Amino acid sequence: MLSAQESTCREMNLSLMLMVILAISITAIMILPSLYSNVYGIIANNTEFSINVLDNWAYRQPNRLQEAFGDSWMDLIPNVYIDFLVNPNKTISGEDIQNGGAYSLMELDTDYPYRNIPLDIYTQYNMNLSKVKIFSKENATVGGEPAVIIHRGPRNNLTNIEVVDYYVIHDGKPYNLQYAANVKDFQKYLPQFEQMVKTFKFVK
Repeated sequence: MLSAQESTCREMNLSLMLMVILAISITAIMILPSLYSNVYGIIANNTEFSINVLDNWAYRQPNRLQEAFGDSWMDLIPNVYIDFLVNPNKTISGEDIQNGGAYSLMELDTDYPYRNIPLDIYTQYNMNLSKVKIFSKENATVGGEPAVIIHRGPRNNLTNIEVVDYYVIHDGKPYNLQYAANVKDFQKYLPQFEQMVKTFKFVK
């Protein structure tokens, strides 16, 4: 049988434990929405792939006529960069983000003429397009397929830009998932780009 002092001590420990659990629960409720608030944006898809677009990114893809001619790509851009969004006819490029900004292009690479080629050949082809500084090269997986990630400098004598390319082959066809950003914005949006890449799925 517990003494009154032991009983009071046990009740205090139990109360303290409940307060800690309550504090942790409240903290989790407050923090988790901010961590995952932009995970569940919208599922965008085209004739080749689908991807979960974060709710702080806008996206553009081919119209039905372009898709009928085999175009399958998706431009993505953080929606804070209003200059791009108010001019839909503007093509997003590295030149446009030299002073700030970021974008992503995910595409079936219709410019590359060969099909049924090894991943290392497609990667080498892209590395041979122009001389670029390579920061890193590693293996990965995209949509269940082996992929190569290249972190590189820009092409065409551009400055203040870094690029990440994911190269992948699916059903014999080459795909490129690219992220490009001004150096000051590169680390800010890279995790968001990688978060979207993890949701990339082939639809064929």
